[in-house]
Parts: sequence; C-alpha cells; structure tokens
Amino acid sequence: MTVTGHLDLHTAHHLADALQPLLDRDPHTVLVDLSGVTFLDSTGLTCLITAYRTARSTGARLALIAPSQPVRKMLQLTGVDQVLDSYPSPEAAPH
Repeated sequence: MTVTGHLDLHTAHHLADALQPLLDRDPHTVLVDLSGVTFLDSTGLTCLITAYRTARSTGARLALIAPSQPVRKMLQLTGVDQVLDSYPSPEAAPH
C-alpha cells in the first residue's frame, strides 16, 4: 500500500479503513510505503500504531517502507521507530 501527502487528522481514517481488511486476513506481511508522505501528525502516528497492534493481534506483520524525512523524524522523536519495522525498499523487507 502506498500513502502520499499528509497523514493527519483529516486523512488518517482513510488509511485506517484501507489497512483494516488487510490486517484481518491470515498471517502475512503488509507493506506500507510512506516515501510520499509530506506531513505526519499525532493522528497519523496513532493510526500506524493502531495498525501495528491490530497486526500483532491477528498474526499479520506490518512494515513501513522508505519513510520520508518528516515521517522518520516523527517516528524518532516519539520512539515509535523502535517498535515499527522500517525498510528502505519493499525488496529489503522480509516476506
């Protein structure tokens, strides 16, 4: 899944709605490409954390692909980069 633009109060619910059915399936890996995200606020961050928790509870795996600089900065500032797996490309992520 590829996310672009702002991931914030006004858009995070779209991502949550799109991720939910993917995370509810049999155990597998869901890759979320964040290279095109230009802004991430606390609502967007909460959406990613909630998706991570859902993945853990269903046996799926959530991995972030190529987070943009604004995303990396927010993940690092909050310590979420220590919880969510992040890879530079889809090929680098374990399947």
